[in-house]
Amino acid sequence: MLLIHYYNRLYLINVMKTLIRNFGSLDRHYRANLVNSVVGIKQASLVGTIDSKNISNLALFSSCVHLGSNPALVAIFSRPSSDSPKQTLNNIISSKFYTINHVNDLILQRAHSCAFKFAADESEFDECKLSEEIVTDFRAPFVAESNASIGVKYLRHFTIEENGVVMIIGEMKTLFIEKGLIQSNGEIDFNLSHSVGVAGNNTYYGLAQIASLKYFRANQKNQLKKIVDEESYQNSKEAK
Repeated sequence: MLLIHYYNRLYLINVMKTLIRNFGSLDRHYRANLVNSVVGIKQASLVGTIDSKNISNLALFSSCVHLGSNPALVAIFSRPSSDSPKQTLNNIISSKFYTINHVNDLILQRAHSCAFKFAADESEFDECKLSEEIVTDFRAPFVAESNASIGVKYLRHFTIEENGVVMIIGEMKTLFIEKGLIQSNGEIDFNLSHSVGVAGNNTYYGLAQIASLKYFRANQKNQLKKIVDEESYQNSKEAK
């Protein structure tokens, strides 16, 4: 353990941990992987769009987040639009629809290949041998090989001032889920979906359930405390 003085306070630091403060001094590739992965594993998804010439597009994303369930809003984040022509962003804005399709372990190599910069007139569906699935009255293509897909209607987007990243907000309009994956409480069973998570730029992980824990209500603090104390005691016992 190491005792350090910081902002007029003393802190006890575990020397078995690495302390990083100066991000600007890191190699840019190392920094990108570190910052991307330290926030944790995210669902790997293929975002499906179509352009004005009816050419379909697939892009690999790991930034999908839900913004609430009523209405059912989701967001994805696109790199700064100044970096290079953004087919996904442009297609979403022009067509107003897009799909978010879970990557699973059976299509991992093909899904990862969608990150390649294909020409604008080349469809990732064709180049990466994935199948388009069309749902009636929905403009954007789904990935047939995906076990869990979301059809989204574009609402708005805005640029984050600090780094130029574009946040795209949409409303869920269609869910296209393999039968048997939705549990009785409404949650998706990731043990059965074979969905894949990603951390860093190209490292993938399987998803497996560890536990389904109880939600504690305001009048159940004693039960909460008992469980917290038991786990803390068990961990301290194992550390000795």
